[in-house]
Amino acid sequence: MINALDSRRDEPIFWLLIAQICWAPLPLASNRTWALGILLVFSLSLWLTAAVRYRAHWPAVIDRLKTFALPLSLLLALLCWTLLQATALPYVVIQWLSPNAAQIWQNIAPEATATISLNAAQTQLQAALCFIYGSAFLFTVLLVRSSRRMMALAYALFFMALFQALLGGFLYSLNAQYELFTSNVFHGRMLGTFVYHNNAAAMLAMCLSIGIGLFIVQLEKNTGSQHKKWAVNLLDFILSKKMLLRLGLVILVIALVMTRSRMGNAGFFTAMLISLALYAVFSPKVRKVIFVLLISLVLIDIWILGQWVGLDKVVDRLEATQLNKAAKDTVISKSQKESSLNFVQPHIEESVEERTLPLSYATRAVNDYFWTGSGAGTFYSIFPQYRPANSKGYYDHAHNDYVEILTDYGVIGASFFVLLALSSLWRVIKTIQIRKHPVARGIALGALMAMLEILLHSLVDFNLQIPANALLFTVILAMGWSTAQVDKQG
Repeated sequence: MINALDSRRDEPIFWLLIAQICWAPLPLASNRTWALGILLVFSLSLWLTAAVRYRAHWPAVIDRLKTFALPLSLLLALLCWTLLQATALPYVVIQWLSPNAAQIWQNIAPEATATISLNAAQTQLQAALCFIYGSAFLFTVLLVRSSRRMMALAYALFFMALFQALLGGFLYSLNAQYELFTSNVFHGRMLGTFVYHNNAAAMLAMCLSIGIGLFIVQLEKNTGSQHKKWAVNLLDFILSKKMLLRLGLVILVIALVMTRSRMGNAGFFTAMLISLALYAVFSPKVRKVIFVLLISLVLIDIWILGQWVGLDKVVDRLEATQLNKAAKDTVISKSQKESSLNFVQPHIEESVEERTLPLSYATRAVNDYFWTGSGAGTFYSIFPQYRPANSKGYYDHAHNDYVEILTDYGVIGASFFVLLALSSLWRVIKTIQIRKHPVARGIALGALMAMLEILLHSLVDFNLQIPANALLFTVILAMGWSTAQVDKQG
């Protein structure tokens, strides 16, 4: 049965999937309702094309997908849970599932039916996104069966990030400022086609991780040539494709630093150290090469080039971050006194307390909607009733993906996210430990690095709430699962 999937039958589906992934960041990271509609059209096109191409080979498709039953089941369960949140149910059922939601519906719309979600329309949009992400995962594990396709997909992500880096660098050099799709965009930092620099940093960090995985693949394939003299090896490196890949990694590191994202840079650096250290433990033959690569990335890319393009500004932002608002106010008062003669208003970084303000008060919402959540995508709808009256600013996200997921989906829905993340981490670590295939090991390393970066970055930001980044992360999870089977079945 599996041999039915060996032909070029599903090649158009594969390239359509790549087109969807590369398109997602372009229209403001697809963080608009109309842009979500375009992603949905891509997903429906994938299913329609698959229905035509696989019309006589569904047993082979199902046989392939059985290998990935756990993550696919979790994604399906998440979709079903989101749909349930947006489904009108009898009031007595809502009262049993979510007493707080029932009380609110009783006050504003005392009818016979209600929904778990306090904003059913927004939750329906999130259900559409769950379908988009689930489809991307399914088609990735279905289509990426060979090292050729695995490398093609990895290079597509790498070049997508390069395009974002080059475009972002150009717009940054112009200090470009414009209005696009009713959004004011100012390129005072590296943004690419994103609106928020931290989201751009997360995308660059994930693709940079995959790029490092690609570089490891090339190193693994050439471990047999280490007996050559160092001069010959150096010349081989300069004249090989590895040199171009290495230059691409340099560009992505520069772009990441230029976002000036504190956790984007710190999260990537930490994830890189942990991942490469783990890889070295399971790869004694290439430990020296891994060590050289790590020194190269830290000293040349992050330190030397980083200083040139503004790493010191990232460090300054970290050092200037006050723990609480009171400390910040003291610093502002002192700075204003020192600069009063020049009438210069000092720029002080937002404090940890201010950055985590929605997090501090959102925990009360978690308690109120503990099991079932307030509905996917409803954080901005419910947060005003929990924030203090004297707080300023508009918060559409919690600046912490974990708390926002708990608030929106409840413990029941959040458990699907947790199980998917833990099982994916376990899968890529086992691949690095057990498999000897250079492509499988290298891409598994890149996937592990990207996962760790997002898990760290999610502590202070909302990258999983941005469709382009969530789609990219889902595809990288699927690549991690596929590494265990690549080249085993056609």
